Amino acid sequence: MTLSKELKDEIWEYCRVNDITAVDDFTLKLIKQGFTVEKFGATPVTRTIEKIVEKIVEVPVEKIVEKIVEVPIQMIDTEMSQQLKDRILEVEKLKLELVSALDDSDRLRKELEIAKKKKDIYNEG
Repeated sequence: MTLSKELKDEIWEYCRVNDITAVDDFTLKLIKQGFTVEKFGATPVTRTIEKIVEKIVEVPVEKIVEKIVEVPIQMIDTEMSQQLKDRILEVEKLKLELVSALDDSDRLRKELEIAKKKKDIYNEG
């Protein structure tokens, strides 16, 4: 391959100014670079590599549990307990007496009504 005298002079002048001693190697390098630019274009192609990273994050969760506990109540004061039992018996006794009094009242009311309807022995009244 032959290069024009003008192109050879320009390359030689560039090498002299930049202290490049291997002019033939430099010329070969320029030809390779020029061919690469022609082949692939002037702008270099950059590749973007996407990397998917999966990140697992553990978040502590605070759990609040409400629990209702029923505790049986025991009466410690036996004297109060006995008084309460006596009071309950007294209320039950009064309740029975009240029912009996109501029954007596109903019976007497009925007898009174019957007596009002009856006439005396002389058919008066």
